[in-house]
Amino acid sequence: MTASGKSSLSLLATLESVVLVGILVHQLASRLIAQRLESAVVTASEAANQDLTLLFINDLYDAIEPAVRFSSDITQQNNALSPEEYARINGRIREFMLGTDFLKIKLYNLRGTTLYSSDPNQLGADYSANPGFQAAMRGGSYSVSELRSEFGGYSGVVYDRDVVSSYVPVRRSVNGANSSGRIIGVAEIYADRTEEMNAVRAATAELSFMLALAMFLVLVVMVGAVWYLSLSMTERYIRDAEESRVMDREGGLNE
Repeated sequence: MTASGKSSLSLLATLESVVLVGILVHQLASRLIAQRLESAVVTASEAANQDLTLLFINDLYDAIEPAVRFSSDITQQNNALSPEEYARINGRIREFMLGTDFLKIKLYNLRGTTLYSSDPNQLGADYSANPGFQAAMRGGSYSVSELRSEFGGYSGVVYDRDVVSSYVPVRRSVNGANSSGRIIGVAEIYADRTEEMNAVRAATAELSFMLALAMFLVLVVMVGAVWYLSLSMTERYIRDAEESRVMDREGGLNE
């Protein structure tokens, strides 16, 4: 193989490597953009869920406290609601949630027992080993985002919804609800964030397209540069070969 051919193959191999690296970078960048945008939605939802928990305690706690009996003293806490207590509390909470994008709330006592849920089948379930419950018991918050094909909330069953759920500590000071009071329980709030996540997906697709277009334009420039360089090397090789033949012919004549 001629030197020109070898050089052309080397340039093409380099170009192929650049294309493969570009595809990989595009995929990684698109995934990172999506993760960052989704994380921003989850963070904002967690803050909203924290505010809702505080508002919930401020507005409803006095009405449900005789049945729930949340306390910083675990020995004084209730472990189950009577059917009458559950029906009354469920009605009050449904009224509180009506018309909002908050789908559901669950209440856990300090032992991690599900004291209240809109789904009666979940009552009494032990969440003490759940990472979200444990994080809330330490005074923090813990949130996850899931795409639910079906979800039963206060407004009925909804389908194909992006749901952000947050475990939030329930605090109460001696003089009433207070964000700096002692932890007396844990609330898990479910918020519908479908519109926000759809906006994230649309933005990700748009940014991914723009990134792909920019990389394509760079690739076109590189292909043009490689083609020009390869053509120049071929022309030079032909010119050098022709000059060499002329010199050889002249040398033969002189002999």
